[in-house]
Amino acid sequence: MAARIYSSEMRVIILEDMEIRYELTRKSVKNVNLRIDASGNVKVSASRRVPVDYIEGFMRQKQALILAAVRQAAENSRRQCGKEPLTAMQYVEGEHLILLGKRYEVKVVISGTERIYLDDGSIYFHVKKPDDTRHKELMYEKWLKAYQYEVYENICHQVHKQFLQYRVAYPVIKVRRMTSRWGSCQPYKGIVTLNSRLIETPRFCIEYVVMHEFCHFIHPDHSKAFHALMTKMMPDWKQRRQYLNAITEWNEYRGTDK
Repeated sequence: MAARIYSSEMRVIILEDMEIRYELTRKSVKNVNLRIDASGNVKVSASRRVPVDYIEGFMRQKQALILAAVRQAAENSRRQCGKEPLTAMQYVEGEHLILLGKRYEVKVVISGTERIYLDDGSIYFHVKKPDDTRHKELMYEKWLKAYQYEVYENICHQVHKQFLQYRVAYPVIKVRRMTSRWGSCQPYKGIVTLNSRLIETPRFCIEYVVMHEFCHFIHPDHSKAFHALMTKMMPDWKQRRQYLNAITEWNEYRGTDK
């Protein structure tokens, strides 16, 4: 049965000097529930017995996640309404690419030996023809694929060490673009598939997804036993998941005071 709604009001809270408007709904619920939708609307629900000071204290505990989600929504909105046109990458000086949660400025160097590499906050394109956008794009796609496998395999080997006690064999690691999941596991085939876009997120987010998929080799479902194993292997997995969801375009962030 749905929780009974008593009242709803708009309020304002200051988080890191940023004014955040949120909708506070009083419901017959046990916990303080926080939700941020894809448009960046912040909604909180709580019992009438919970003081506003407690609710906003809970929000301050989650402020990094709230701000990340709100800023991402604002950026998406600017692009969609044309204030900041979303154009295809040209791979020219001044553009940026995001890898492991960090922005790298594109640097183009005319060179007889073509290659791409990262150095001190920049991503360098050594190319023969700097105006050949399509060629640079193909170069980057090839480089990025190798970089993804390097990073993902490194993290998977790191996580796999924790599963040796369960005699879990090292799986086949596949990478592909997904539209609604960060990863998937086929326990009986020994395959873990990771979303290619994970490479844009911080390393600790990738570690969380890999741990999640490896735990499915022990528990193929999302039972209490599965979540207990997640907590044993990665005590802060919920915080990592919350951060990942906060910067994800297709998910809504949900946090609960439990």
